[in-house]
Amino acid sequence: MRHRDEHKQQALLEATLTEVSEHGFAVTSVARIAKAAGMSPGTVYLYYRDKEALLEATFMEVARRIIDVAIEAFSAPLSSEASQSSEAFQPSDAPDHIVSLEMMMSQASSEETLGAATHQLKSALGRVWRALVSLGHREPALFRFHDQFLHSSHMHESLKIANQEKAAVLLDAFAMGKQSGILKQIDLVLIEIFLFRTIYSLLQGEGCQIPPISDESFDQAFEMAWDAIAQRP
Repeated sequence: MRHRDEHKQQALLEATLTEVSEHGFAVTSVARIAKAAGMSPGTVYLYYRDKEALLEATFMEVARRIIDVAIEAFSAPLSSEASQSSEAFQPSDAPDHIVSLEMMMSQASSEETLGAATHQLKSALGRVWRALVSLGHREPALFRFHDQFLHSSHMHESLKIANQEKAAVLLDAFAMGKQSGILKQIDLVLIEIFLFRTIYSLLQGEGCQIPPISDESFDQAFEMAWDAIAQRP
């Protein structure tokens, strides 16, 4: 049995990402992916049983990169001012900043505490927005592949569940935001559409015959997305 090389496996994922994002699923064959990765088609089957398995593995890798960036941005420490204002909400042994934010939202019973929790959730989601926009500028193929896969017949329930498990931190924050009255009582899929799918649309426009969108416009778009999902005061 031949030894499986992790570098070759990663090369196949990168080649699949590039080929699909540039040419689509129909045109992208195993032979084409293998050539782009610098190996023979037969080598591909040492790592993946067929094209479908390779596409799914690539999707999971792309989703992991996107979600990791989002969670890292969301999990950044609270500002010093916010930390002081939230001391009443966080237990002394709070393991991380996410717990602090969740405690703020769960105990936001007065106008003052609700305002502090709202500010922190909006700030955290703003960081996520900017981090994803930055990732999209650096690696546009990630978003092109992700978007194509989500709207293809290759997407199925088990992949959706796996993604939800990886993004549990964000999904829990959305649920807590709804429970505390910070976010509107709307389906989580609508929150995802307004908050994240908007980024996909704005980034894709840069590859079309549309003038590049300025950083200021991206900031304005976040404010519009926040207004769409946040409960009005």
